[in-house]
Amino acid sequence: MRAKLAGTALFFLLIAGWLYNYSAALMKSGVYRLFISEQTTVGNSMPKTGGAYSLLGSTGQLGGGALAGGRYTVTWGVVNSWRPPQTDVSAAHVYPNPCYSAKNCREITFTRLTLYATINVFTISGERVVTIKKTSDIDSEAWNLRNEAGAKVASGLYLYIINGGNSTKKGKIVIVR
Repeated sequence: MRAKLAGTALFFLLIAGWLYNYSAALMKSGVYRLFISEQTTVGNSMPKTGGAYSLLGSTGQLGGGALAGGRYTVTWGVVNSWRPPQTDVSAAHVYPNPCYSAKNCREITFTRLTLYATINVFTISGERVVTIKKTSDIDSEAWNLRNEAGAKVASGLYLYIINGGNSTKKGKIVIVR
């Protein structure tokens, strides 16, 4: 009886291993192998943070079981990975910079932001173009290259000031239409 159960279990493990190795959605190297069964934009907006990452999405059971080891547990589910908000904006920056519309640049992203951050963009003469308030659970916020009235901004040099986490970061943005 035990031999029959062990044989059946081995058969199913071999089939699962074959499916796992020949899946189109497989990321692997000599150190790791990740099977990706599904990807969504954002499922559950509650962050699960730790170290240098944040997980956004659903990690509920889809089928059976979880793989576990000394320092990890992998559960079937849908997960998106993002950096968590930073404690200050000292490492904040913007990309792509310069932003070339001829190269299909339609927005720029401010990254390495705190949980709550305020971004002010100014013309070189000091006129405020737009104020962006960031409150999301990730560390970045996009700007669609439009002013407060919704019009596209012109080519040129712009200045930004980011306030967040009792810190400030200043920088320049170049937009080429």
